[in-house]
Amino acid sequence: MKSDNIVIITGAASGMGAAVAKRMAGEGAALLLCDVRADALEAFAEGLPQDTSVECLAADISAEDLPGCMAAAIGDRRVSALIHCAGLSSTMADGDRIFAVNLTGTIRLVDAVERFMADGGCIVLFASLAAHYLGSQLDSTIAVSLHADKVHELSQFASTPDAAYSVSKRGVLLLARQKALALGRKGVRIVSLSPGVIDTPMSRAEMELHSMMRDMIEASPAGRMARAEEVAEVAAFLCSDRASFITGTDILVDGGAFSVAGEASV
Repeated sequence: MKSDNIVIITGAASGMGAAVAKRMAGEGAALLLCDVRADALEAFAEGLPQDTSVECLAADISAEDLPGCMAAAIGDRRVSALIHCAGLSSTMADGDRIFAVNLTGTIRLVDAVERFMADGGCIVLFASLAAHYLGSQLDSTIAVSLHADKVHELSQFASTPDAAYSVSKRGVLLLARQKALALGRKGVRIVSLSPGVIDTPMSRAEMELHSMMRDMIEASPAGRMARAEEVAEVAAFLCSDRASFITGTDILVDGGAFSVAGEASV
């Protein structure tokens, strides 16, 4: 990482975002950490190694003023990597709110940051194994709504939090594909990363409501949940020069769960 560039990590106060932030701090990256919870974000940042260059931005990913807040925080610097971990699971909100954070917010974030990306930079968007279980049947419908002012057209899928989560994360996966060509012409890569079940508070809350998740883990080749650090390693790799020919695709990090279950019907 160049010392005059920054790495932006969202959802950095806990869970996957915190694991990614620790991993990137270990590489000496200058960090701009974003989370909706200001106190938790500051507390996490204070726990990073003392020689870490770190700034905090307390912001709601779904807020309409996010692009302006992000641009002001970046200033005249360039962004080596944007690793977007922030999101809501189906236990955390209703369908409309899940779409607002997971998809509309993601679209706004990418639109806001892409003009600041450094040559050779990378954007990693966290999707989900759920996007793969949904399958490709709705891709044409989702793809035409991947604009911040058009996501509302997917409201028919917001009737339940579970449906909203799966469709919103499929949208994130498709967004990476859709943006790859234009960003590639600017020397920037974009990838989605789809974790399976990660051992975080969010996933444990999901498992309390969905016993099928435990069955899925037991049936998977790995036979366990992922550690957050394992997924963070993949995100760090994708942002490195070692992944310089990877773009416009999704990286599935699920312990082999999808290889066993395959695509579900909608």
